[in-house]
Amino acid sequence: METWQDSNIVFDGKVVRLRVGSVMLDNGDTAYREVVEHPGGVCILPYTGDQFVFVRQYRIALNTNLIEAPAGKLEPDETPRECAVKELHEETGFKADTIISLGTVYSSVGFCNEVIHLFLALDVTQIGACLEPEERIEPVYMTVDDARHKLDAHEFTDGKTAVIVQRALAWLDRN
Repeated sequence: METWQDSNIVFDGKVVRLRVGSVMLDNGDTAYREVVEHPGGVCILPYTGDQFVFVRQYRIALNTNLIEAPAGKLEPDETPRECAVKELHEETGFKADTIISLGTVYSSVGFCNEVIHLFLALDVTQIGACLEPEERIEPVYMTVDDARHKLDAHEFTDGKTAVIVQRALAWLDRN
């Protein structure tokens, strides 16, 4: 186990903050650490009964467009389920009568504390998207067979999307 001995916030932004400092290791030695602190997020995959609904959006960090499951950052005092419902509506225009938890994942444990809560949205109804002004998102509809093929071919390059597709397929196969 490690415990912070000395740390400072060197950046505090809108999405993340960066803590740097020294930790004490279990043997008494010290080591330097940099940790990106994130409030956590959600990822929700809508299922229409025969198709999944993804989003395509440009990601500046990678300089490319990606197909992803809809996702968003948790706001203060917001539960993961509330955030999932909000993101589902904002990014896809759907509401769901049934939301199934598919567990959690950590985005990158070596330097970040972000926890992503995964959900499957069932019994969905289109009510109209309401994107944030800075969002440029396009819906992508994909059959279960196509999603299974893309998963098997390692074509989902976004980690949270690969995990949620695998878990959603497993849930659908069991139910």
